[in-house]
Amino acid sequence: MRKLISRSATLSQLWSLASSSLYTNAFYLMLAQAAIAVLGFLFWVIVARFYTEAEVGYSSAIISTIGLVSLTGHIGLDSFMVRFLSRARNHVQLLNTCLTYSGAATLVISLVCAVGLGVWAPRIGFVGSQPVFLAAFVCFAVATNLSSSVGAAFVGCRKAKFLLVKDVIFGGVKLFLPLLFLAHFHAFGIVASWGIATMAALVISVHVLVPRVLEGYRPRPALTSRLVRRAWGFSGLSYVVSLVGSMPKYLMPVMVINVLGPEENAYFYVAWAMATVLAFIPGAVAQSLFAEAAYDKRTLQHNVMRAFQLSFALVLPAALLMLLLGDKFLLAFGESYSERSVALLQVLVFAGIPI
Repeated sequence: MRKLISRSATLSQLWSLASSSLYTNAFYLMLAQAAIAVLGFLFWVIVARFYTEAEVGYSSAIISTIGLVSLTGHIGLDSFMVRFLSRARNHVQLLNTCLTYSGAATLVISLVCAVGLGVWAPRIGFVGSQPVFLAAFVCFAVATNLSSSVGAAFVGCRKAKFLLVKDVIFGGVKLFLPLLFLAHFHAFGIVASWGIATMAALVISVHVLVPRVLEGYRPRPALTSRLVRRAWGFSGLSYVVSLVGSMPKYLMPVMVINVLGPEENAYFYVAWAMATVLAFIPGAVAQSLFAEAAYDKRTLQHNVMRAFQLSFALVLPAALLMLLLGDKFLLAFGESYSERSVALLQVLVFAGIPI
């Protein structure tokens, strides 16, 4: 009888643990990252099968540059939303203000970056010299920034399930586009597929998903400079540290294409992208922990240990699987990718272990 009671109590504790908001949001965040990883894997498999290695190399460098521009354009407002959106008096004004300033910052940064590509990234300098490519680069960078900001809003409101929906839309839409652009756009067809899918997910998010989280929400420009100054005071240092820490993820493909050429960058990028999937797990748990701490600081110390344990429990088996079967996964891209990328993948896997 005592054993039954003890087992019942243990099961009750496990259920309480699993149903806590930290784990629930972390679960949805990891599902969102898993969706991005799986659908992204399928996207690059399709691309690798129908486009040349050079086209994959060029497009991955351009997409990485867009990602860096988008990240830089957040100017700390995404972290500010995670911290304060759920407790703000005017949720709509706060979100619209953050979207307005982030979008404007990304617009300026993307223009400067694209024009200067011929100097600091000459292999993809054609993006800044051709008006159509330049316009697409800027639009995709702004859309990526705004989409990421909306995702931060979902996390801040502890509604990460809507982030999952947004990411599934993005990942699903981009699967069907590469073949449409194959005949005429070559490398930029891959970039266009990625960018158009981002824009589709953004439009659906702000008009359908966000109103379900923030009642009465309508996307409108908002210029509340006092709020932005407060945001920078809170998250400015965190923004700089996060930006510096994330730069290698985006700069490495650009460096590789400049030094080794587009074909070698294709082999590098496939391994690089697969290995960074492991970093999504502790990243998702940490983001959920941040949102929980913003909601109730008293649980921070307890939640830190739980987050650390959860990260290890999920990352270690995934890393082992990738080490043992990495060459088999790479075969999906083609034999050349399996042969040329597997050694790098095995080295990079260790970087995904949270130590």
